Amino acid sequence: MKNLLFEIGAEEIPAAFIPAALGDMERLSRAELTGPGGVPFKEIRCLGTPRRLVLFIKDMAERQPDREEIVTGPPAKIALNPDGTLTKAGEGFARAQGVGPDDLKIEDTGKGPYVVLHKLITGRDTRDFMASFLPSLVSKIAFPKTMKWGETSFRFARPIRWVVALFGDELIPLEIAGVKSGNLSRAHRFMSQGPVEVHADIDSYIDALRRGFVVVDPAERKRMLEDAVDHAVSATGGLVLKDGDLAALNVNLTEYPSAVCGFFDERFLELPREVLITSMKEHQKYFAVVDGEGRLRPNFVAVNNIRSTDDLAVRKGHERVLRARLTDAAFFFDEDMKTPLHGRVAALSGVIFNQHLGTMLDKTMRVKSIALNIAKDLAPAKADLVGRASELSKADLLTGMVGEFPGLQGVMGKEYAIRSGEDYEVALAIEEHYMPVRAGGALPKTAIGSILSIADKMDTICGMFAIGLQPSGAQDPYALRRLALGALSVIENKGFSISLKALAAEALTHIARDVKGKDFDPDQVLAEVIAFFQGRFVHNLISRGFEADTVEAAVRAGFDDALDCIMRARAISNIRMQPRLQQPANLVASGGEGGHPSEFESLCTVFKRVMNILKGFDGGEIDASILAEPEERALFQAYDDIRSKVRGLLDSREYEQALYLLLSLKPAVDSFFDHVMVMAEADAIRTNRLSLLWRIACLFLGVGDLSAIAVK
Repeated sequence: MKNLLFEIGAEEIPAAFIPAALGDMERLSRAELTGPGGVPFKEIRCLGTPRRLVLFIKDMAERQPDREEIVTGPPAKIALNPDGTLTKAGEGFARAQGVGPDDLKIEDTGKGPYVVLHKLITGRDTRDFMASFLPSLVSKIAFPKTMKWGETSFRFARPIRWVVALFGDELIPLEIAGVKSGNLSRAHRFMSQGPVEVHADIDSYIDALRRGFVVVDPAERKRMLEDAVDHAVSATGGLVLKDGDLAALNVNLTEYPSAVCGFFDERFLELPREVLITSMKEHQKYFAVVDGEGRLRPNFVAVNNIRSTDDLAVRKGHERVLRARLTDAAFFFDEDMKTPLHGRVAALSGVIFNQHLGTMLDKTMRVKSIALNIAKDLAPAKADLVGRASELSKADLLTGMVGEFPGLQGVMGKEYAIRSGEDYEVALAIEEHYMPVRAGGALPKTAIGSILSIADKMDTICGMFAIGLQPSGAQDPYALRRLALGALSVIENKGFSISLKALAAEALTHIARDVKGKDFDPDQVLAEVIAFFQGRFVHNLISRGFEADTVEAAVRAGFDDALDCIMRARAISNIRMQPRLQQPANLVASGGEGGHPSEFESLCTVFKRVMNILKGFDGGEIDASILAEPEERALFQAYDDIRSKVRGLLDSREYEQALYLLLSLKPAVDSFFDHVMVMAEADAIRTNRLSLLWRIACLFLGVGDLSAIAVK
C-alpha cells in the first residue's frame, strides 16, 4: 500500500472557486477509484490554497485488482445456426472481442438466451493507471470561468505553473498544459524563496510547506486566521463582528494569514450600520468591530497574506483605503437623502427589467397586482400597506448607494423609506421581499414582506418562462430554482394556503399585457411553471429527509396548495416511520380496533390493487340495497361508520388522525378482496362494487395516493 500526492500549482485562483474545485476533486476521484476498474484505498483528502489544489490518497493498492467483465452479445437465435455454429452476427461479435467461438457461452439474461463472454481484465499498475487518470481529473474540475494561456489549448481557472505527482517514492510521469510532473512544490510567493521538495506523506508534506510559510490545510488556516483577527482586535476592547462567509473568503485569499486592526473617523458612524459593514466587507474584505452590546465601533480588522515587519505602515495603508471608501459611501448617502424614496418610483420607467418584459416600473405594477390579490385572502387588513410596499419595493435601485453596493438592495430601501416617513411595516417589507437571498437564508418575518416576496418571485419566474428563459440542465442564469424554493419556503414558514396555479395564472395575465417581441401560450407556460414548482418542492422535501415515495404519494393527491401538500406528506411520513402506536381512543371506529402503523405497508399494497381496478372508472353512487355478499356489506358499513369523521379531519387538516381512522378499514378491505368478485358480470353489481371502492379511495386520496408507496 502506498500514498498518492497530487498537487496542481497555479497563479492565484479566485477564492470563490476553491471550495467547489476541491469538492470536485474529491468526488471525481472517489467515483473513479470505487467504480469498476478502480483501486482500493483507505482515505481521500483534498487541501488547497489560492496557488494550489491538492489531492492526497492514503494507502492505495499498488495495482488494480483483476476483475471479470461480462459482455453480452446478440440473442442466441441470431448468433447461432441450427447446428450450433456461429452465424455471421456471432462471428462478428467474437471478432470484435478478440476471442474464438469456444470462448463464448449461451446464458439466460432474463430476456431470453444470449451469447455472452466472460472476460478476465488484468489489473494495471496503480502508477500507470493514475498517470492517465490525473490529467483527466484536472480537465473535469468545473470552474465558473476558465482561461487559456500560452500556446496550450488546455483550460483552467488560472495558468498552471507546476505539478507534483508522487506514488509512494515514485514519480508519476504525466504532463498537464505543457507542465511536466515532478516532486517540487513552491513556498509562499513573498515570504520564502526556492522550490520545496515534498513526499507522499501528508504530515511531512504539510510540515514542508508550513516551513515555507504556506498553511495548505484550509481548516488549519481558518483557525490561524481567527486567532490572528481576535488578537488584532483585543487591544481595542471591542469584538469582531462574526461573519462566516467573510472568514471563508479570507481563508481562500491567503496562504499564511495575519491580521491588523485599524481605525476610521467616528463621523462615519452616522451612516447606517449596513452601509458601514458592506463598505468594509464588499471591496476590502475587512471585518467590522462591535462593542459588547453589538454597536459598531470605529475600528476594522484587515487580513493580510503576509507577515508584516511594520504593522504601523500596513495599518495606515488600510486606513487610507477605507477612508476613501467611506467618504464615497457618505457622499452617496447624502445625495440619496435629497430625494424621498417615493419620488424615485416614476423614474423606474427608465430602467429595463428585461427587453421583452418591460421596465422595472412595469414589473413593480405587476407585483403590486399579484400581492394585493394575495393580501385580499390572507391579510385583508394589511392590503393598503401591501400596496404601498409594492410600489416602493424597487425604488432604491435608482439610489447611488445601491448602484455602488448592489447587495444593499432592499436594505437601503428600508432605510430610505423610514427616513422618508413611510410606515415601518412598509419599510421592513421592502427589505424582506428579497428574502431568502440564498438557500437556507433568513425568511421574511412579517406578513406584508412575505406576501411581497412571493409575488415578486412568482412574477420573475413566470416572466422568464414566458419568454423561454427557463432553467435547463445545470444552467440557471436567473436563479429561478432558488426563487421557486424561496417562495415555497416563505409559504411553508408563514402557513399560507395559496393556489399556486391561480397565482401563476394571474402573473401570466399581467405578463401577457406587458410582454414585447415574444409570443407564448399561457396554458402551456402555466403547466410548465407548476411542474417547475413541483420539481423544486419534491427535491426540497427529499433533501430534508422525506422518503421519495412518501412525497410522491402526497403530490399525486394534489400539489396546488403547497402548504397542504407538505402537511399531508408529513402525516404519511409520521405514520410510516413511527413504531407501533395505539390509536387515540376518540378515533376508534365503532365496533372495531383502530389500525396501526405496522399495517401501513400492507394497506398500501391493497390500495394499489384498488387503484388498478379503478382505472378508467369515473365514480358513481352506492346502492346499499344491492350489496349482496356479507363482505361487501361489512366493508360498506365500515366505510359508512367513519366517512363523516374522516371528512371532518380532512377539512381541518388533521391528516395523521385521518390516516389512523382509514387504517381501520384494512381488515374489511382484505376480506372484501378475498371473497367478493369485484368485476361481476352484472353491470349494476359491478358498478356498485366499483363505486364502493371509489368512495373509499377518495377518502384516502384526501391525504395521499398510497399506491405510490414502495412496499418491501
